[in-house]
Amino acid sequence: MVSGDSDIRDRDIRGRDEGLTNLPLGVSVALGEITMMVVVSALVKLVSDDIATTTILLFRYALCLPLLLATAVWQRGRSAFSISRPRTLSLRIATGLISLACFYAALDLMPLSLVTVLFQTLTLFVTLLAPMMLGERVGWRRWSAVIAGFGGTMLLLNPAAGGWTLTGILLGLGSPFFGALMMITLRRLGRHDSPATTAVWHNGMGTIVFALIVVAADAPLPTGGADLALLIGIGVLSSFQQFGLAFSHKLVPASILAPLHYLSIPMGIGAGVLMFGEVLTAEILVGSTIIIASSIFILRRERQLRRAARES
Repeated sequence: MVSGDSDIRDRDIRGRDEGLTNLPLGVSVALGEITMMVVVSALVKLVSDDIATTTILLFRYALCLPLLLATAVWQRGRSAFSISRPRTLSLRIATGLISLACFYAALDLMPLSLVTVLFQTLTLFVTLLAPMMLGERVGWRRWSAVIAGFGGTMLLLNPAAGGWTLTGILLGLGSPFFGALMMITLRRLGRHDSPATTAVWHNGMGTIVFALIVVAADAPLPTGGADLALLIGIGVLSSFQQFGLAFSHKLVPASILAPLHYLSIPMGIGAGVLMFGEVLTAEILVGSTIIIASSIFILRRERQLRRAARES
């Protein structure tokens, strides 16, 4: 759930991703970013029993702002806040806030391993929504991959397995669904506005929105030093994770980095087993494999089609 990833991916779509700048460094930064993402998810789950999700989100957004703001000012100077598509930005902010809120709320209700896997259906949702929202043509190969991927999701959500609620499932699927809407919106926004600027606006509005919700709901703020330290850790790590994502895409094409993000699945499963005593089931293993295979096929197929379009 990171601002700017689709902006950078859009450059890949426009054909500016063929020259590698620094593959070893870019991959190393990407692996660090993925690790931080899993660590943040584990920390959110760790504190979710004692701290309201809205409070966690407030700290996450507020503590992301300093680094993102500094980056935007460094890159754009006085134009750090300049936006040419305010309506598209508003939709990007709304879908991004809902997606992350669903993700954090799902962590409070479901195993970390399951929430991590469900979020990787984002690629499937993007492919499903792109024809309706962007007018993109999706061929039978990618449609087959989408159907197979959601089949793996149904296997993953085997009702007989238990351990989660309908609300948790809706939140777990709501996060990638709204995340896909955000990414589709960013495909439009990234053609006109800077990723650094859109990230500042997104995190700034997130801070304001969740601050208002915390005040209106009279949600308690952390009183213990340990909880406060964990919340600060979530915010600081999230800011570095976003920075790492953007930096890695400056070094290596998005088409190469995208499959690496599926490493978050075994990492998330491992963190769930080690930190929270979650059970690794056959449904999780088989369902995860199907989702990963389907998503990687879609990414590879999209890359082939872009190459063919450039060569024709």
